[in-house]
Amino acid sequence: MKKITIGFCLFFCAVSLAQEKKVHLISLANEKNTALESDFYIEKIYDGRQVKENIGTVYVSLFNNKVAANFEKPFTEELSSLLAILYPKTENKRAISIRINELYVTESNADTDNNYKKKQTGSATVVLDIIEKKDDGLHYITGTFFSSKEDSRSDVTKKHAQLITLAIKNSFENYKNTQDTYKIAIPFVSDETINLDDTDAKIKAGIYLNYKDVFNGKLLSLEDYTITKYKEGFCLLSNATGRVENGFYGFSDGNNFYINLFQFSTVKYYLKTEILGVNYFIDEVEERNLDFNSFYLAYGGMVAMGGGLLPALIFSGSGSSEPQKIPLLIERANGMPTFLTDKYVMNMLESNAVLLKEYKKTKRTPADKKMIYKKFYNF
Repeated sequence: MKKITIGFCLFFCAVSLAQEKKVHLISLANEKNTALESDFYIEKIYDGRQVKENIGTVYVSLFNNKVAANFEKPFTEELSSLLAILYPKTENKRAISIRINELYVTESNADTDNNYKKKQTGSATVVLDIIEKKDDGLHYITGTFFSSKEDSRSDVTKKHAQLITLAIKNSFENYKNTQDTYKIAIPFVSDETINLDDTDAKIKAGIYLNYKDVFNGKLLSLEDYTITKYKEGFCLLSNATGRVENGFYGFSDGNNFYINLFQFSTVKYYLKTEILGVNYFIDEVEERNLDFNSFYLAYGGMVAMGGGLLPALIFSGSGSSEPQKIPLLIERANGMPTFLTDKYVMNMLESNAVLLKEYKKTKRTPADKKMIYKKFYNF
């Protein structure tokens, strides 16, 4: 009996380990997809995502392990195949292009009163820019459209292809029906690069659609929007519609830059940052509002937090009922996060005995960690 028990344990451990390395593949090909009425077709698709390694995370297997999700085909190829069916090129249709700023799927456990019928909520989010050619022969971004679709069921993973397709369709429907295009279109250049050395620490006031736009000075005027405090962060309201605009990469009020954490946050708002070298520094984020597993999987286990392969457990054992807060660094070019946990700071200070001694005397609050970090790197 003992051998059988050990055998089962080894089997489940092996399966669990195998699942940790699995990537869930999604195909948008579906015989039910048909052409939609439109006066345009999609000429080119530009991948403007900052995180290109995958398209989010899903739960798989009887262990309900969270794994990275990706398309079966390369990103733009998968979308091109779908859009060629939905918006086919025909005579008399005008050509538009799109830049995908965000496209991701997420899953979470849904609230239910029946413990025997637990459900999961899956969502797909798409943020895309419409690019049109003007009379001067140049291309401009004329609007940005955001859509999110969700579904709840016992196994929602198989619904993600449909949810992505619905989100894409809805984005284009919003484009077809809106009169709210940008008053001043934003020039679009497909091969823009990032140069941190040429970027001032102070970011010009405006709204930035994409992470590259911050470096290249491509922005939308802030005059048609209102910045409003919301929970631990801020939200952006359209003065024309009163709608909350949470599809932008970030915005600057001229003094501070506010960043959108997109799929890594369970609450949709912008957080105020400070620029420290190549990083955006966020003074503190609430642990309960972050999806650490998605961070971890999105960056292939490269998330810096001071140790351990179970990032969701880094605060366990605190004994506090208060929401746990932590400083967060986000690398401006690639979005790589670094969580200033106590362990991370202690490891960082191993080479500096003076600062290590000073840190040990503090209460190790987020403010203390920021102070020590800035001293360590001479900011």
